[in-house]
Amino acid sequence: MKTIPTQGATTRTGPMHAVGDRPGWGPTPRSRRSYTARPDGRVLRGLRATCYVLTSLASLVFLALVVYGFVRLGQLQQLFPGTP
Repeated sequence: MKTIPTQGATTRTGPMHAVGDRPGWGPTPRSRRSYTARPDGRVLRGLRATCYVLTSLASLVFLALVVYGFVRLGQLQQLFPGTP
């Protein structure tokens, strides 16, 4: 423990890692206030639902295009049986 005088008439005591070599260089005190997030509004909830639906549709379209590509590739291989 080390006692370090501050600018006022009081002194601070504490371990070196908390007090530091110079006055005022200790850890920053944490705020006692806690903040809670506001609940989402209707617009944000609707936007989130719209994004979810559009993302799901884009995924389904991508899968459909992949299946269509495989079917067309199979048809071309039947049309030209000598090609790999």
